[in-house]
Amino acid sequence: MIGFVVASAIVTWIASHYTLADYRTVVTPAFVAPIVALRTWAFTFCFLSIGLTTRFKLLAGAGGKPLAAFTVGIVVNVVIGYLLSVHVFVSYWAALGR
Repeated sequence: MIGFVVASAIVTWIASHYTLADYRTVVTPAFVAPIVALRTWAFTFCFLSIGLTTRFKLLAGAGGKPLAAFTVGIVVNVVIGYLLSVHVFVSYWAALGR
């Protein structure tokens, strides 16, 4: 969260020195475009790392029902995430095949 606030403040400060037309022609290609790939990877790693903090040994020690509920929750999240990814990023996925 702190990184987002700092990045937002930096971009806001940089953008405040340009008109909208100059921002679109100068700042976006030179400054914002390279950050997009970094943002995408950071977002992906953020979601991948959520599962890394799960302690299955403690969860299994709680009994079968909590473990089953956790597993069902993960499966539902993966299916919904996949369907949303296909729907939202359809143009991106289609462009990869070209």
